[in-house]
Amino acid sequence: MQQVDGRKLWLDEGLAYAGKFLTQALEIEKGRKLSAAEERFKQLSAAYIYLHDKLRSAGVLDEEELDYIFEKETIH
Repeated sequence: MQQVDGRKLWLDEGLAYAGKFLTQALEIEKGRKLSAAEERFKQLSAAYIYLHDKLRSAGVLDEEELDYIFEKETIH
């Protein structure tokens, strides 16, 4: 078993969902125009991926200042 920062798990899960949704939206867009809601979610997903990458590159995700909010979680 391994102890992992809950914050990183939460952010990584969001990244996985954003990536999956963005991939699906881009595929759907090849066959038809996206609805207004789908387009907004596509833009939101792309923004999340972009910002996550910028934060990771800047080392912000490695900082310990949010440890009081997110507890370590055990991965089985």
